[in-house]
Amino acid sequence: MHPGPRTLWMIPCLFVATLPPSATAAQADSVAALDERTRSEARELVYLGDELFARKKLAEALRAYQRAEQLVAVPTTSIEVAKTLAAIGRLSEARDIAAAIASEHATPGEPWPFTQARRRADALRAELDERIPRLRVTITPDPGGAPLKIDGQEVALSAEGVPIDPGNHWIEVEADGYVAVRQRVYVPEKEVTTLDIALTPEPRSGGAPWILGGFLVSGAGLAVGIGAGAAYLSERSDLEAACRRRDAGCSGDARAGANALGWTSNVGFGLAVAGAAVGGLALGLEGSRAPASSVAWTLGPGYIGVRGTL
Repeated sequence: MHPGPRTLWMIPCLFVATLPPSATAAQADSVAALDERTRSEARELVYLGDELFARKKLAEALRAYQRAEQLVAVPTTSIEVAKTLAAIGRLSEARDIAAAIASEHATPGEPWPFTQARRRADALRAELDERIPRLRVTITPDPGGAPLKIDGQEVALSAEGVPIDPGNHWIEVEADGYVAVRQRVYVPEKEVTTLDIALTPEPRSGGAPWILGGFLVSGAGLAVGIGAGAAYLSERSDLEAACRRRDAGCSGDARAGANALGWTSNVGFGLAVAGAAVGGLALGLEGSRAPASSVAWTLGPGYIGVRGTL
């Protein structure tokens, strides 16, 4: 809440009252001069804002008024900020500031410009209450607490509609099990705009087990094939060396063991090829049923939207 005018005038007085007895009159004069310089700078900024506002340079005028309010937060500076925000189109923000000014209690003996600023703020608040539009959004089926976002900010659904500034806005709904929706809607002043959003269930994947299983079998088969193949080559080399030396290692059992490793390696590589084929075929069929990227445009009175998966 902004400090009241009495508080602003009391600050230098309280400061002077708390000076130690040894403080000189020059120190008190310095405090008063500093306060006067601050008020003077704020007045100059307001005059600059008035000039810029008259020349329709609203963004620059708003910056000047806001700087003045940072120096001296009183009704006469705050009402200029609210006035400029309303002219820019930021009606909701302007309405909140005007309501805050109008609701502040006047202090006895406050300057007449402060009283006049409160009257202007009350009139501006009433005007903006009539101008600020509302957006009523209905979502079917009911997503059960899924967030509704307007321009990236989460808002609560309301039967009366959400107060919103006039103009174009992005509406987003993301709910578990449904395709995310993002639509652009234009909201005119003084009206209640209704937007109906129909959620589409996400496509269910029936081929996922086959895809996963096929590639897992392929990987396991490849590991067995490589391991058994390496063992077969080693056994075959030892067998050939034993046979050249004509020792006991060159036997029928040794030959059978080496051949078994070779057969195991061939089976492993066969499983790798079969698993990859099954996984690849399932992946291709899944892609044909549910494209990886799908976009659908929706049109309606006052809005254009897009929905889909990317």
